[in-house]
Amino acid sequence: MESVPGNAVLQCSQHCASRPTCFGFSWLQLGLCRLFNWSAFINDTWNSSDACDVYTRSEQFKQLQKRLKFVGCKQSSTHSSHICDNAIDGNRKQNLSFGSCTHTTGNPFEWWEGQLNAPSFVSYVTIYNRQDYAERLNKFSLQMDGVECNRVSLTLPFSVANFSCNAFGSRVRVTNLFGQYLSICEIEAYTL
Repeated sequence: MESVPGNAVLQCSQHCASRPTCFGFSWLQLGLCRLFNWSAFINDTWNSSDACDVYTRSEQFKQLQKRLKFVGCKQSSTHSSHICDNAIDGNRKQNLSFGSCTHTTGNPFEWWEGQLNAPSFVSYVTIYNRQDYAERLNKFSLQMDGVECNRVSLTLPFSVANFSCNAFGSRVRVTNLFGQYLSICEIEAYTL
């Protein structure tokens, strides 16, 4: 763990982003940023999910998380009425038939992109997948402002999962690496 001067969360995220070994940070209101690397995860308060290397903190840590607001979106193509806004409308239902999910036309490397209301440090993204055809989202790239922050390659499909990003920016993009349809029922970005 390293401590550096920082008067705001934004400064801490910039310090962390500029260090290749930094995996996260915490801001102390004393004007310090504590930067930590992978070794900080070796204790009893973290829980690991083997399927996709997702890490979540214990309940008291969850109270510190803040959901970021999307103010707009776009996607590479639109199938029928399954527009990009369906992924950020607050409806977590995972059934395409109810009009709660996005859906593209099925070209190679289809993508969905959401615009945050302000540049932010995104710790992780929660994706609500379709209940049917969930395997279509087994391989995707998660990007922040055009820079990949996570490449996901799963053997088993997921229903709802958190994917780490740990990057600063204003545009969150999911690009399907399966070369077929992309469908997302809800996507949420979180910061610490």
